[in-house]
Amino acid sequence: MNEKKLGKVLKDAANNNKIKTGFKEVSQYIKGTKLLVISKSLPEDSEEKLRRIAEEGKVTVINYPGNSVSLGRLCSLSYGTSVVSLKNVTDEEINDITS
Repeated sequence: MNEKKLGKVLKDAANNNKIKTGFKEVSQYIKGTKLLVISKSLPEDSEEKLRRIAEEGKVTVINYPGNSVSLGRLCSLSYGTSVVSLKNVTDEEINDITS
């Protein structure tokens, strides 16, 4: 995982209000999502639910090694978030992040 590129994509999306944060909001708006970023702070049962939904919708899932506070900071948010979803990310950006 390329954390630098992930940070850039997340910041750009956050600045343009193109991200959903938190388990509840991400679960509601997962349709059309291209990328999920899950921190290690997300409870296991919630993570399993999101992974199941993501698998059905062919959504790329990235495990972020940090906790929810560091994921929030990476997105330039003033709060922590255990999961982030992005809809406007390109396939090229996803490949750059995951490589």
